[in-house]
Amino acid sequence: MAIRYKAIEATCPICGLSKALNVPEAVLTQKKFGTIKIQVPMGACCAEHQFIVFVDQKGAIRGYEKIDIQMAMPTAETELEKAGMLTLRKLIQLFGLYGVFSLIHAKVFNYPSYIIIDDDFKHSEDNLNKVGDRLLPKQYRRERNTHLLEETDYSKIKLKEKDALLMDTHQHILQTPWDEKLKFEESMVKRALEIIDEEEQLLLLKQNISKLIKEAEYSAGILEKVKEIYEDQLMDKLSDDLMIPKINHYRLTLIKSFIKQRYSLKLASKIKNKVEEFLDLL
Repeated sequence: MAIRYKAIEATCPICGLSKALNVPEAVLTQKKFGTIKIQVPMGACCAEHQFIVFVDQKGAIRGYEKIDIQMAMPTAETELEKAGMLTLRKLIQLFGLYGVFSLIHAKVFNYPSYIIIDDDFKHSEDNLNKVGDRLLPKQYRRERNTHLLEETDYSKIKLKEKDALLMDTHQHILQTPWDEKLKFEESMVKRALEIIDEEEQLLLLKQNISKLIKEAEYSAGILEKVKEIYEDQLMDKLSDDLMIPKINHYRLTLIKSFIKQRYSLKLASKIKNKVEEFLDLL
């Protein structure tokens, strides 16, 4: 059956250029997942920028998000890719930058991932999970896997878990079970892409993730010994005990999310916000 498309008028949030983009109607008319994120690569709307468009079921644009990475992707396969390995570059080719950010976030923070594939997709679940596992310390591997779905009728898709990432191989993100922006993932992928060696790229990602996990594990140890602790107190203690610069509130949000997903909601809820407490009293 021929794919039917709907044109949406997207405007680059950086330079203001506009262009009509064709989006499959099957993606827009699905009723289960609400607003979707569509990745717009360089050249699709304007020559120099890439961004995310938030689109509702009627095709109306609800917002934009910038991607602050400028890169040219070579088309020739590298030696590792010829040997069947999934490199960072290859993952970006397959899923787009925001798709890679989302897959990394899901892996680190223990969300299941589902990818809707078509007949042209030639990679296995096993290979996808292997490259994901390489980014994590051994004790956190294989807890939640990435799954491939061959059902292309979006209305028939039923996920086992509600808190799951759902995307397809056409750079559409249909569902993300988190609220935080993916600045952590974007920042480290940006630095990794400045490295030529593909193994070193993955090593840098693992180092950044391991550092965050170390901070989260130490925070969990603190929380296990107290009834509650304010955010600023925890940030100061982490800085003093781990001898690191004081972390910002975004970093603390990631730490809290890791504890919630990997330990328990009860433990994460011991981190208190003074402003929220004050507003609750009003």
